[in-house]
Formats: sequence, C-alpha cells, structure tokens
Amino acid sequence: MQEVPGCDSGVRDALHQAAETEGCDFPGFGPHSFRRANITWRQQVGGSAIEASEIAGHSDLEMTGEYAFVAPERQNELTRRIQQKLAKAAKKKEPQPIAPVPPQSGTPEISPILADAEPVTTVVQ
Repeated sequence: MQEVPGCDSGVRDALHQAAETEGCDFPGFGPHSFRRANITWRQQVGGSAIEASEIAGHSDLEMTGEYAFVAPERQNELTRRIQQKLAKAAKKKEPQPIAPVPPQSGTPEISPILADAEPVTTVVQ
C-alpha cells in the first residue's frame, strides 16, 4: 500500500474501519478518494477544469483530468444539451420564403431583398 504524505497508517486504518462499519469501504478507498471526489464534484456542479486544477494544486489540467470521473449520465446530459443547441441553431438558419413582388408596368423586376435597400453609388476613377 502506497503511503500518502501527511497521513499515517493509523488514520488510514481508522478511515477503513469507519467506512467498513458504514458499508462504503472499497479497494483503494482512503484519504486520496476524498481528493478525487472533491475534484469530480466541483466539475459536476459547474466548476471548470481550471478551477478544479487550481484548488487541487495541480500544475496542469492533464493531472486534474486523471482525478476527475465523468459519470455516463453526465456525458449523456451534455450530449443532449449539445444536440438541443444544434437543433435550435439549425431552425434559425432555415431560409424564410420570400414572396415574389409582381413587376409594375414599365419598370424592371427588383429582387424583394433589394426592394427596400438604399441605392449604392460607386465612384470609379
């Protein structure tokens, strides 16, 4: 068993006994489990990886990524949110039908898009 700095084996044993009594002991359980849980929970409630990395004292985000656990339910939720966002964006981009403007006698037909546009004057030298 790997020693955790600042945590003697007596503390680890007491922690395992308490966890066993409560029915939540598992292989690998120890003080470091709380560290991993804290990093994971911070991100689950909306904290960024940068914030979790800073509180954990990690020098890079890759290390924080090793600590964090993303539950499948959370992955599914994020996928659904992305799909909803994309569907909403697609609806906004659907072209709106433009009714043709009948030409008036003696004038050329003007595109309905340009009908209300200001005339543009180009200076050529």
